[in-house]
Amino acid sequence: MSDWNVIVTVTPGPQNERRVLDALHRFGRFRRAGFKDVCIGTVDDVGALLEGVRAAAAEGRPWGRAIARVIPIDVAFTFAPETLTESLKAAVVPLAARLADGTLCVRVERRGLAGRINSPDVERAVAGHVFDLAQAAGKTLGVSLEDPDFLLVVETIGTDCGVGLVTRELRSRYPFVQAR
Repeated sequence: MSDWNVIVTVTPGPQNERRVLDALHRFGRFRRAGFKDVCIGTVDDVGALLEGVRAAAAEGRPWGRAIARVIPIDVAFTFAPETLTESLKAAVVPLAARLADGTLCVRVERRGLAGRINSPDVERAVAGHVFDLAQAAGKTLGVSLEDPDFLLVVETIGTDCGVGLVTRELRSRYPFVQAR
């Protein structure tokens, strides 16, 4: 399942997931992720998808209003629960290279594997690793949990993981691009 580059969560409601999936097919291949109101997709043009969702929501289209969150995924991989933190540390190396001076927040949204993954522990370990990488590259990072310059979003779906680096500018332009 690691061929996806976007995750979409849908607001609960009758037929919302079906309505959203039907509409999103014009942007790429989308499917249910195996958890209620969670869809994953592969798109060639993430910007076109984000603009399409923004326009649909602004125009009041039911499928646009039914989308809760959209997260662009930079890297996706399959993991074993006991190796998630180490797998994430390896996965974020190229993303850390895209950071500039500013603030960072790491958020993990875990679906499945209850009791086997502690999201706050993973967030702290990955954030520490990213701060070390930034420091080694001569960059200065601070922490902001409310409105960071860079938001590192980790989305797990069972034993599949997607990681996206989201800037404040992207979140400002597309309010539905946000971590939980």
